[in-house]
Amino acid sequence: MKKKLIASISMVAAVSASFWACGEGNINPLLEPQDSQYINMVGDDYLLSVRDDALQSCRNDTSFAGCYMRYKAYLDGDEPIEEPIANSSDDSGSNQNPNPVFSSSSRGEVIIVTNPSSSSVLIFDPDPVSSSSGIEIVPTSGLGSCAPAANPIHKGQSTSWKFTPNAALTTGANAKYTPMQFASQADYKWNFGGLADDGSGVRATSGKVTYTNSGAANASVTVTMPDGASEVINCSPLQVNGDTITGCKCVSDATGSVDFTASPNVTWTVSGCTSASDITSYTWEGTPGETSFTKTFEAEAASYSPKLVVGNADKTAIEVKCEAVKITDGPEYTIKTSGAQGTVKLPAGVSSVVLEVSAYNNQVFCQISRDDSPSGAVNGTVNKVAIKGSDYVTASMPAGTLVAGATLSFDLDVAATCGVQ
Repeated sequence: MKKKLIASISMVAAVSASFWACGEGNINPLLEPQDSQYINMVGDDYLLSVRDDALQSCRNDTSFAGCYMRYKAYLDGDEPIEEPIANSSDDSGSNQNPNPVFSSSSRGEVIIVTNPSSSSVLIFDPDPVSSSSGIEIVPTSGLGSCAPAANPIHKGQSTSWKFTPNAALTTGANAKYTPMQFASQADYKWNFGGLADDGSGVRATSGKVTYTNSGAANASVTVTMPDGASEVINCSPLQVNGDTITGCKCVSDATGSVDFTASPNVTWTVSGCTSASDITSYTWEGTPGETSFTKTFEAEAASYSPKLVVGNADKTAIEVKCEAVKITDGPEYTIKTSGAQGTVKLPAGVSSVVLEVSAYNNQVFCQISRDDSPSGAVNGTVNKVAIKGSDYVTASMPAGTLVAGATLSFDLDVAATCGVQ
C-alpha cells in the first residue's frame, strides 16, 4: 500500500529542487499520515514526477560534500529501513511505535514521508539502485573518455587528467549505470607512462602530474565498474611545449570572399614565426607541409579557415589561427552601373560583389541603412582597404581594382548601401 501524505502544493513543489540539502541524519521512511486528502488531489503520477526530479538532482551532485556523498548509503540501497513495531499504544489508541527499530526489509514501493524536524516534505525512491540478480547486465562497450584538464602546458608545469563517463550509459530508460556509480563506486587505476601524480585526485580525476620534458605526453586509465565491467581507456594526448613560438600570421590570397565557380583555389601563407629553437614543421589540416597551403573548393561555405599547427626543434606545437574566407556559389551581388543608380544593399558581415562596370573615380562608397541599423556608423573593409567613421564613407582603391569583371569583398560592421564611382 502506498503511503499517504498531507501537504500543501507549495511544499511539494519545493521538494524537487531542495530536499536533499535539508534535514539531518539517515534517510528512512517515517510513520504513515492518516489523511489521504492531498494524494487524492494531485495523484500518484504527480508525486512520482516530483520524486524522480528530486532524486536526479541528488544523483547529479557528486562533489565531496554534495548530496550523493551525504546520502550514499540510502542511494546505494545499503541503509536499513525503519519499521514500526506494534507493541505499544498511545492515549489515542494508535499502535505506532515512537521509537522505531531498524530492519533490513527490501524497499519495494514508493515511500513518501515527512521530516519531523521541519515542515519540509521529503520524497524518496525506495529502490533507486537495485541489487537484484534478476537485472540483466548488458556487456558494456565504451565506458567513457579521458583528456588532460589543461592542454597545452609548458614544460615544468603540472596538470591533472579527467575521465568523463559515456553519457549514453547514464541517461535514458536503458541506462546501465548511475552517475554516482561512476563517481564513488567505480575503481580507477591511472597510468602516466612512468610518472606519478601528487595524490590530490578523486577517483575519476587524477592528481596533478608534473612534466619536465617537452613533447606529446600520454596517459591511460583502467575503469572497473561495480558489476565487473572493465576497460582500459587511452586518453587524448597532452602537448607539453618547450621554447615558445610567437609572431605567426596566416593570411589568404583571397579578399574575404570567393566565388568558387570562378576561382576555386584559395591559398594561405604563414609568416613571421620566431622561436629560440628552429621552426621545424608546418602541419595543415593534419598533413605536414610548407609555409603555404592551397585548398580547392567545390561547394559554398559561410566561413572557412584551415587548421595550422607550427612546431619547433624543442617539440613545441602551437595552433595558429588563419584568416577566414567566405566561399560563394556564384556572385552574391552585382553592381551593373556606377554611381547612385547602381548601388546594392549589403548586410553586415562579408559579402561578395561582382562589378559589371568600371568606376571612373576608382572609389567605393557606402551609406548606412538606418532601417536596419538605427545607431552606429559604417566601418569595415573593401578588399582589405579600410572604410570607417560615419553614415557615409568612401575609400580610394588601388589602381586596376574597380574594373569590369572584378570581384570586391565587403566586410561591414553594419548593413549599408554601397556602390562604385
